[in-house]
Amino acid sequence: MIAEGELVTVVVKYRGGLRKYYLRARKGATYTTPAGIIRGADMIGAEYGDAVRLAEGVAYLLKPTRREVMEESLERVTQVIYAREARFAVEEADLAPGQRVLEGGTGSGFLTIYLASAVCPGGKVYSYDVKEENLAAARRNLETFGEIAKCVELKLGDVRRDVAERELDAGFLDVPEPWEALDHLWERMKGGAPLVVFLPSMNQLVKLISHVSELEGWIATRVTELMEREIEVSREVVRPSRFNPFMGYLVFLRKVRSPG
Repeated sequence: MIAEGELVTVVVKYRGGLRKYYLRARKGATYTTPAGIIRGADMIGAEYGDAVRLAEGVAYLLKPTRREVMEESLERVTQVIYAREARFAVEEADLAPGQRVLEGGTGSGFLTIYLASAVCPGGKVYSYDVKEENLAAARRNLETFGEIAKCVELKLGDVRRDVAERELDAGFLDVPEPWEALDHLWERMKGGAPLVVFLPSMNQLVKLISHVSELEGWIATRVTELMEREIEVSREVVRPSRFNPFMGYLVFLRKVRSPG
């Protein structure tokens, strides 16, 4: 049942087309769509999957996905890593329940949520940030998703020198100068463990790869960027509608040892 103040994904069907909205169910609120007015009072008390008749169409009330809640509702104090990159990184790092994972650069906690969802139950995400205000915002965002917050330990510190944990199964870095953390993290991760680095610029990518090429403790196994294009679908037309912008590069490193 939809409660007061809850985020609702509303898909409006009208004249053969569809349009999606993310609305808060507020008792006194009204929302304008091409098919007519949706009243917040009509959403409160309804069940997910219910339909509301509008003047020139129908509005379907759906439960938001985790991605929709994160992108439309959560607090942001920094640039965030979106679902496209986060899911890909989690999959490529082969995360599983019970693992112990490092995150450097908590930010608003968006990636933290995906990491915790992958290692819970039984696992732990140790997430470091140099700003207490970032950790506070991430803590509030994590609480939105209930139990997974128990799988996260938020820590004030710099991943270049302050990581206390050892034998970590994987690491994820979203910091300005990740190459400065490599020596410190080599001592704290398991042999062969993946270290995923998010970089917003080509300059950083070149500098990281140049640094890694001079080390014996890390190898770069993959460098990639992700593209996504949405398609507009209606009775009259099917065509590309939006190209989601470039978000950055993902560099996949693995910890290795020098030959004996």
